[in-house]
Amino acid sequence: MKTNKIIVLLLLSFLIFSCKNEGLVDKPFINPPFPALNPVAENFTITAEKGGTLEYKTGSIITIPSNIWVDKEGKNITGEIKIKYREFHDAYDIFLAGVPMAYDTAGVKQNLQTAGMFELTAFSGENEVFMKENSKINVKMASFDENADYNFYTLDENAKNWAYKGTSKPVPNEKVQILKDSIEKMKPKHIIPFEKDYFALDYWAILDVYFNVKPSGDVWKYEKNTELKRKSEKYGLKWSGIYGTWETLNFNGKKVFAYEVVWKNISGKEIPKWMQTKEYQTDNRLIKLAKVGNNQYNLTVRNGWEDNAPKFSFKAEAVMMLKEVFKQMPEDWQKEYENTLKKIADAEAMLANQAKVFRTFDIEQTGFHNWDKVYHREDKIIVEADFNFEKQDIDKELIPIVYFIENNKSYVQISFQDWQKIMLVPDSTAKFVAILSETEMATFSNSDYQKLDFSALTSSKKHAFKMKTVKITKKEDFINSLN
Repeated sequence: MKTNKIIVLLLLSFLIFSCKNEGLVDKPFINPPFPALNPVAENFTITAEKGGTLEYKTGSIITIPSNIWVDKEGKNITGEIKIKYREFHDAYDIFLAGVPMAYDTAGVKQNLQTAGMFELTAFSGENEVFMKENSKINVKMASFDENADYNFYTLDENAKNWAYKGTSKPVPNEKVQILKDSIEKMKPKHIIPFEKDYFALDYWAILDVYFNVKPSGDVWKYEKNTELKRKSEKYGLKWSGIYGTWETLNFNGKKVFAYEVVWKNISGKEIPKWMQTKEYQTDNRLIKLAKVGNNQYNLTVRNGWEDNAPKFSFKAEAVMMLKEVFKQMPEDWQKEYENTLKKIADAEAMLANQAKVFRTFDIEQTGFHNWDKVYHREDKIIVEADFNFEKQDIDKELIPIVYFIENNKSYVQISFQDWQKIMLVPDSTAKFVAILSETEMATFSNSDYQKLDFSALTSSKKHAFKMKTVKITKKEDFINSLN
């Protein structure tokens, strides 16, 4: 009887142990923690007989030779091939894809720090296809990390480990500078309506240019033209009381009169009220221009010939010909300006996706590939950790913990057995995540981590991390809760 009771107890213990560890045993090697957040691949189509060259949004270039595809039986595949390709440039996306960053070399377990990872798979219809033996695909991968101390690894899913393949030096992405130059060229030189520091010398200058009156011509008959005043104000075009008809300057390779130009006050000085008068100033000799730079001048204005007459000097830039302002209606200028800004925004979005360098290697199989180096910190400390959760019914032994480090270039997976000796580093970007379910996690955020006292930790060798429960429906939830 006693023997039967012992057997029953042993069976119950075995069942309880099996249930507790079921999730750990049965999980696949590549296991996205939150399936809805698994980064999506981009689809490309090629013909098996021709191969092709593909360009990814970051600038990466994948060159696929002809006739390299076989099915799982090793038979040649012809016709249309669908290539699925995606890149991961931080540990967040790698984690969300369920890809481990642990690396076992000669029995020593270490963690990798990424300079960029990619996955390439191929399909004929719905069936996955594979690369022939001795065939190669050249991947010129865009990388946002310029450092040269990274090597190339391929993930061996059967051995459940990364395999070192070699290295090569990164080379600059020339498209980055090309995009920067094109954005600079697109930038509008002027904004119309003009901002407050732009001005014409005086209203007579506006009349002269608008009605094409020569300096010695009769502008008086247009003096009371209120329509032009209203139009000038729509352009945001202000005017001073500076009468500078006979002063000349070289502007865009031509000799022009100062009154023909729109000016910008770049001195930081406020023009005095006596210079803002709309009255006609009769003596041109009271205004002097002195060139000080490219289209930049010192303007000196005297308010009369008396010795004690007020005088004001300021720096101004000749920005555009006044007649150019009136070539388009104000609303057309605004529309053109908005269109230009949209083009610039599109180019800047493209630039933001472009990585700084390319890292090139030939792959010999489909799957995951990574530019990595072994993560190493001399200033790490080992502590005994506890992770406390808001939910009381959580079995801590079954909760995977993830430690993000090195500006999200690496992460460490921590099992319950490792809590007694986890690595901590004084890293302002670090944070912890615990996977509770496919739609829920618990976090010790980056801001929480920055409050840790490493001097005290070095002494105590212990810390209890208070984890906050967070619902996950989209990637923004994941990122915001960590930062």
